[in-house]
Amino acid sequence: MNPAASTDRVPAVRLRSVTRSYGRDGSTVKALDDVSLTIRRGTFTAVMGPSGSGKSTLLHCVAGLDRPTGGRVLLGDTDLTGLSEARLTRLRRGRIGFVFQAFNLMPSLTAAQNVALPLRLAGRRPRKAEVLHALDQVGLRGRAGHRPGELSGGQQQRVA
Repeated sequence: MNPAASTDRVPAVRLRSVTRSYGRDGSTVKALDDVSLTIRRGTFTAVMGPSGSGKSTLLHCVAGLDRPTGGRVLLGDTDLTGLSEARLTRLRRGRIGFVFQAFNLMPSLTAAQNVALPLRLAGRRPRKAEVLHALDQVGLRGRAGHRPGELSGGQQQRVA
């Protein structure tokens, strides 16, 4: 049997019952819930869904940037689940390319505090109602007290 031919049959990416939860003490968010997915080599795949639906979490798990809470992630024949950080770093460097979402939010501040920060730095003290109105405009009033690490990439983008 031709080894190259057998490699061609191995999917590029496989997720098997992957879950990923964030948070603690009753405020846990399940970003991925029992996701199984196969992406064949040589195909293009779009990951679409509303903000907060787990798209970035899915991609971070596939790329080895984030570890699933449960399940398995395979990149070709390589099971990422048990790899050390050093092995994941070598794998990412050699086999994966990235385009990051970065919004320069302050990780220790809540969404509301991040919205207010530029005004404060400009010497203005925004009213709470003004900050909540801004968050309401982008559909995030309910996330006002969450820190960036508790928000999806799209939610962080809207806070920024």
